[in-house]
Amino acid sequence: MTTLTILGVFILGLVILAIGFIVKKRWLIWLSIIPLVVSGWQFLRLFLMS
Repeated sequence: MTTLTILGVFILGLVILAIGFIVKKRWLIWLSIIPLVVSGWQFLRLFLMS
């Protein structure tokens, strides 16, 4: 994954999280964890390799 793609996935996760809090849907908040974890893991892998 490129840095731009990782950043896009991270922003997508934040948007889903914000929407989940606004509409108060617990399943949407839990769903937002997936892109946040994936992007966090990829950022960590990217910086540990360099």
